[in-house]
Amino acid sequence: MSKPVSQENFEPSEVAFGAGVLSGAYDQFSASDPAEACQEAFESGINCFDTSPYYGNSEYTLGNVLYEFRDKYPRNNYYLATKIGRYGYTIKDFDYSAKRVYESVTESMRRLHTDYLDIVYCHDVEFVKLDEVVGPGQALEALFDLKSQGKIKYVGCSGYPLEALLKIAEYQYAKGQPLDIILSYCHYTLQNTLLADYTPKFRAAGVRYIMNASPLCMTLLREGKTTDWHPAHGGIRKAADRAAALAAENRLSLADLALRFSFQGKERFQLTSTVIGLAKKVEVQDAIRSWKDVKERKNSEKEDKVYEQIDQIFAPYKNFSWKSPTDKELCKEEEH
Repeated sequence: MSKPVSQENFEPSEVAFGAGVLSGAYDQFSASDPAEACQEAFESGINCFDTSPYYGNSEYTLGNVLYEFRDKYPRNNYYLATKIGRYGYTIKDFDYSAKRVYESVTESMRRLHTDYLDIVYCHDVEFVKLDEVVGPGQALEALFDLKSQGKIKYVGCSGYPLEALLKIAEYQYAKGQPLDIILSYCHYTLQNTLLADYTPKFRAAGVRYIMNASPLCMTLLREGKTTDWHPAHGGIRKAADRAAALAAENRLSLADLALRFSFQGKERFQLTSTVIGLAKKVEVQDAIRSWKDVKERKNSEKEDKVYEQIDQIFAPYKNFSWKSPTDKELCKEEEH
């Protein structure tokens, strides 16, 4: 199913391949899993891959797989997105200077075996001051310069607090140089739907493409154990456990329900694509199955009833956004 993508506009598949999980910070996978997952993605029609230097070996792993597949799935058959600015866990590991941006993009292109990148985001913009993103000699200035050179096609920002993303988008719009794209994560899920409120605001600020990432809320909305590093507080974690148990009692999967919910939101609010963390062939198959299912049928009565019950479970924490950066990421815990 793989075919050349549009070079004039960004026309990604509705499911995008989130390669952050290739860092190994989520679940373990075998040496052969990334290649099998990417091949399944291509054959299923997925044409957009998202990574970052911050995601451990993700750029290396993804780049090597794509290079191995270069004859069967050439570079013009997919979009590649990566990020700049964040290179470690704490604020000490951020560098938004233009000099570092140029170096970072060159490094990413080398790891990904490509001479151009479709999208480059400023990574986790809430960790730095606004001027470090939009000021002279800083990140966006360098990225737009690289865009003028043809090394980047679309310039964007990613982050968790939607207000931080909107502030930058509106600043750039007023400047006459609007962002092309934003990447929001964990803000259109069963627990938090704030992205729906912000989408028209981003559109008004000239943002053409809006990517919704992590519909499973970084392992929270699934049957398995939530990762230890997840920033959600105990109340949300317990609510997620209750929601998973409720789904199981009704012979449903919380992960399937969460994916279905996010895919339906894409239609409602005209989100560009949903980025899902994928490292194994079966995960790609599950995501595509869920996406196709949304296209083919409406919710069953049982699903609607379970959705209502899940909404009640999450009601005390509806649209609650955790702190980002956390004290640990701000290095405040070291001060005590």
